Amino acid sequence: MLTSQQVCASDPYICRSLLWASCGSPELALSQSHPDQTRPEQKPLPPLFDGCFFYMLGSFRKPPKQELIQLVKEGGGQLLNRQPKPDSDVTQTLDTAAYHAQPGSDQVLCPQYILYDPQSSYKPQKVRVGKVWSAPSTWFLDCIAAFQLLPVPEH
Repeated sequence: MLTSQQVCASDPYICRSLLWASCGSPELALSQSHPDQTRPEQKPLPPLFDGCFFYMLGSFRKPPKQELIQLVKEGGGQLLNRQPKPDSDVTQTLDTAAYHAQPGSDQVLCPQYILYDPQSSYKPQKVRVGKVWSAPSTWFLDCIAAFQLLPVPEH
């Protein structure tokens, strides 16, 4: 398993995003990365992927699957060992909410994501099926950079 230091050494962009995702806000991340600057005490927000579950479909080239898994964990998300089934009773009865989704969007109640490499041959037939959405790994990284759950692209 990769450490945060190994991920940061391989890509400074991911390192900054990793710090944001684990701290709960960009401001808190900045205060931790520059401890000499004093800031008023802030209550941290929940981690970026709090309330979200991720399944990694297939292999990933850039970033590699292990780095994506590390980012999910550092960002407060949970990994699924099996691909979620949209019509499953377990899936439909999940009542977790994604704190960092855009207010009023149906993404607030969509807790499960199937991540795939957009460079792979896999292309989802439907992006959204119930509470299970398919998204490219680039969407996941964009969410980290923006520190919010962005709308999932339709292809």
